[in-house]
Amino acid sequence: MVSAQALDFASDNLDGEQVLTAELAIAYEALPPLKQVGTSTLRVAFFKVFESALFTESGEWRDARTSFRYELTYARSISGNFLVSQTTKEWDHLGFQDSRRSRWVESLEAIWPDVNKGDTIAFDVDAAGVSRFYFNGVWVGTINDPDFAPSFIAIWLSPDTSRPAHRDGLLADS
Repeated sequence: MVSAQALDFASDNLDGEQVLTAELAIAYEALPPLKQVGTSTLRVAFFKVFESALFTESGEWRDARTSFRYELTYARSISGNFLVSQTTKEWDHLGFQDSRRSRWVESLEAIWPDVNKGDTIAFDVDAAGVSRFYFNGVWVGTINDPDFAPSFIAIWLSPDTSRPAHRDGLLADS
């Protein structure tokens, strides 16, 4: 199943670098099984924001240029625009600059829905570096740029992340 939002965006080609198309969609149920690396709950002040889990083929984190999945289950309602805004703030925190960044942000704005308590967004990356997003098990979009996944997951897994305790939980014993 493909979301209407994803299909609306499917015809847009962003300078040939990223295309969100149904041809790149894979049903969530058809994704390869992965082993859990670790889990963590993100809290801001006293408020639980989400629970997350990181998965890889081996169950150990090696590098962002391999197949992995990062799943977030939200504990509160948050707009998709706020999620994108937080992504840009985290990239700023990391000092991440890339000429494609604005196009990636535009793609995320088109892909990410508003979330409510209990909703899950899964970020799945295949061995070729194709990044797919799923909302409650339904494909909502793809970013077909192998440099996106390492840049995005660095928000949580970089040694310089703004949330080191969250990183520690996700990486467990890796």
